[in-house]
Amino acid sequence: MREVSQKLREVLDDGLYDVAWTADLIYDGAPRAQNLLLDSPRFKWDASAQIQATGSCTILWDDVFAQSIVPREIGDMFSPFGAELQADVLISAGDFQERISMGRFVLDSVPEAVEYAIAHPHGGVPLVVESTVALDLADYFLRIARDSFDYPSSPKSTSMWDEAQRLTGLPVFRSISDRTLPTAITYDEDRLEALEKVFGPSNAWPALTPGGALTAMPKAWPEPVDRLERVLGAPLVMRSENVYNRVVVEGKNPDPAGPVLRASAEITDGFLRTRNADGVRSPFGGKTFEYRSDMLTTQQQCQAYADELLPQVSRIRSVTRRITEPFNPLRELGDVLVLVDPTRQGQETLVRVRGVEHAGAETVTQVEVGE
Repeated sequence: MREVSQKLREVLDDGLYDVAWTADLIYDGAPRAQNLLLDSPRFKWDASAQIQATGSCTILWDDVFAQSIVPREIGDMFSPFGAELQADVLISAGDFQERISMGRFVLDSVPEAVEYAIAHPHGGVPLVVESTVALDLADYFLRIARDSFDYPSSPKSTSMWDEAQRLTGLPVFRSISDRTLPTAITYDEDRLEALEKVFGPSNAWPALTPGGALTAMPKAWPEPVDRLERVLGAPLVMRSENVYNRVVVEGKNPDPAGPVLRASAEITDGFLRTRNADGVRSPFGGKTFEYRSDMLTTQQQCQAYADELLPQVSRIRSVTRRITEPFNPLRELGDVLVLVDPTRQGQETLVRVRGVEHAGAETVTQVEVGE
């Protein structure tokens, strides 16, 4: 959950507040425009995506010097070649106001830019009275994804966090303990896949802070950080696509001439069994989750990790709820919340945030339901 003052939490609980999106345009660490008001902002975070945060908005510009912000060349103020947008939300209630950092975004594209000009009173160049620029945005992982390796490589550090910083060039927020990396890891072309290899053995996903620092999101559920009570809708969704009943894990043998390191584990009873007692296919059938890691260097390690993964991927992770509530800027990926279910007489259920979308006066949160 985003860190805010206790007063802001009370304002959000009261439900009487005004919302305004604002942003600073930044290039190479230096601000180029500040306190820009965003029109039609729409921001979304998805824990299942490599580029977790995306957004769109329109900048309205009314310049007293009749200057336009419509980009025409690389290097222009809103050209999508290195410029960044620090997007924030202003919450106001009476004399109270607080600014919440929502995320640092890379300008990905300018799908539309328009100028409104009037004739110069003395016959000169027309005067631009207003210009608008629509922006498509993505988090820093977009920039990392673009920067592929020239050729396969290996870690340069034995520290997980030092290596993660080297791979991304980002400042790091060490949310979990460091661990020693084996030197046998091989990176292919994709830096984000390399980053996942670095964090994988710690049972964590790479993530970004609202200010753009690299951090890690543990896969294990932490303690609840808030309650979901002002719920406008919470339909339940169940899918089978994210549930597996067999795991196959492949490691990397340090001896090139040695055998392939591969281990498996599967469910043998219950509704998710891979086969019936007589050996024929079960009603659900078999569904295999494959995992490969250069950090697993013995057969024992591969088998232990297969046994560890099986209960994780076979639990009913696909029971989700799409919760709509009045605009709430505090929700973050990975948050564990206590859902006070309006459809079940206030029954409380633990849920974990897997997606967040802010659009207009509402926040829609996709959550995974705990067991």
